[in-house]
Amino acid sequence: MARRILDLALVAKLASKLGRPEKSIGVTVSKTAHKFGVSSEAALILLAKQHGIGAAVYQRKLDPTKQAEVRDALPGMFATGNRKEASAPKPKAGGIRQMPLSKRASLRLAIEYLIQDPVLLGRCQDLLLAPSNFDRAINQATQVLEDRIRTKAQPHKKLTGENLVGFAFNEELAKTVLQVASKDPDDQRGFTQILRGIVPAFRNKTHHHIADTFSREDSMRVCGFIDVLLRVVDGSTRLRRTVAAQ
Repeated sequence: MARRILDLALVAKLASKLGRPEKSIGVTVSKTAHKFGVSSEAALILLAKQHGIGAAVYQRKLDPTKQAEVRDALPGMFATGNRKEASAPKPKAGGIRQMPLSKRASLRLAIEYLIQDPVLLGRCQDLLLAPSNFDRAINQATQVLEDRIRTKAQPHKKLTGENLVGFAFNEELAKTVLQVASKDPDDQRGFTQILRGIVPAFRNKTHHHIADTFSREDSMRVCGFIDVLLRVVDGSTRLRRTVAAQ
């Protein structure tokens, strides 16, 4: 029964990567599912990620509950991988050697846990995994945020940066085009100020200048925070149509 719900192409890739017969992968999937308390489908994706096999298409096909299982299990997986890499115990005689996560694989899992928005992840992950020039990830992250605000607010003329944020979000609920989901005046004021500050602090700096001062960790934190802001924008309500962009 378990074989029927697993993606056979992904099972075949995993078997090839591990150098093992496909029929044995089901046992490994079951053990992983039990270890992390997730479904078999989620366990298969976790194993694929652990061994550097792309599983994004299959993951997107899963229901939201199973997708959440994958995200929730990622910290445990890269933490376990780091411990294994540090200790690197020798396998028992006749046993199957478990491959520890490489630094890159562990980093990839951390990024996928930190960034949930698929567009943001798709545009920033490879840049965060690069050896340098991490300001490029912030450049792309702020561009995704700006595009999301523009799509939601629908201004009647081209607006960018602070002008776009000022058009879409107002600190006063009675004057704003986009209202935060909570409808709380304090939330509206706070998120409006944050979005307005993101532009000069991060967007302009990485769109108009080369900013080599950002480390990988800095960029990951900024991208993770922008992921939060994207959910605020996505969850906002467009209150009014405007005759002309302000």
